[in-house]
Amino acid sequence: MHAGLIANTAWLDEELASFRQLVVGLIDEQVRVTQVVPDSLPDEDTSAFTSQVRWQDSSWTLLRRWRLTRLVDRLANEQVSLIHALDGRTWDAAVRLAGQLGTAAVLSATSKLDVPLVKKMLRRAGQSRVAFAPATKPLAEAITQRISGDTLVHIVPPGVHPVEHTPRPADDGHALCAVVTGNGIFDEHYAALFEAMQSLVSGPREVQFFLDCQDGDPHRLWQSAQRYGLLSNMSMAPRRLGHREVLMGADALIQPQPLGRARSLILHAMAHGLVVLAHADPWVDYLRADQTAWLVQQPDPDQWVQLLLRLVDAPSSAGKLGVDARQWVREKHRATQQIDKTLALYRRVTGESFKFPTRQAG
Repeated sequence: MHAGLIANTAWLDEELASFRQLVVGLIDEQVRVTQVVPDSLPDEDTSAFTSQVRWQDSSWTLLRRWRLTRLVDRLANEQVSLIHALDGRTWDAAVRLAGQLGTAAVLSATSKLDVPLVKKMLRRAGQSRVAFAPATKPLAEAITQRISGDTLVHIVPPGVHPVEHTPRPADDGHALCAVVTGNGIFDEHYAALFEAMQSLVSGPREVQFFLDCQDGDPHRLWQSAQRYGLLSNMSMAPRRLGHREVLMGADALIQPQPLGRARSLILHAMAHGLVVLAHADPWVDYLRADQTAWLVQQPDPDQWVQLLLRLVDAPSSAGKLGVDARQWVREKHRATQQIDKTLALYRRVTGESFKFPTRQAG
């Protein structure tokens, strides 16, 4: 078994830690891996124990697909026997490569935006073997409704490593630090949260917020924060590959938008015992009200005010939520579970078994 893992820049910016643990986990299970990664990814962010194929990423869909499919000869030389697209934006190229190489393709689905692509990918695949790996049950159900025949749909929930340390909850002697994370596009969801934050910072409570933006226009978001009078209590988290890993030192993580996307960042926060406040999202099954997160149902400033006040003024309740969420992640979203489910899917789509090292007689 030799898996070619295709990753693009946008996905790595969000999921670099997930990529690393997937590569290491597959190697530990005796799977050969070729990392198909953008040439902008630093060498230290890849595994030195596997081969690499570099490509130049692009924001243009057609150019990205063309550059990836040009790698067919190099992947053939690597003797790759399975293509795994880790992001929906690389599905098309992965299916084409699998067809040219005569291999199976595994397509990871992490966003509601992937669902409309399913039928197109099946038509493109023709007789090639294709399997879908949705990250959540709602994504799996939506994909299943769009397929027929014996196409595999195998849920592979994102996994994270358990963390022993739990941050202390906010109390009278500790200024609250919270990360606000979303797509960076100012909308009604950000507006509702900013209005609630405005009410909070106008009082005697000490609170510091850090804006984390994946996409969008950070400058416009910063201007919006200025209009709400939040700049004295807000900082912009510096953007670079892997920068989200340093955000786990906060007390809470706030996601004001229903992004319709599974993000390991949320699970990492839960694993670290951070209190997660989020807008309810029908596509994300691990945002469970009062078990893994405190949720708002609408972009309503009053609902956000209630949650923020609860976060600041009820440290014991916040601490319990962090403990419960961390336990949920330990039981349902461990990195080892993600690797096991990925391997099970690889076996099913290829029909191959794995060779295990033989013991020598002592």
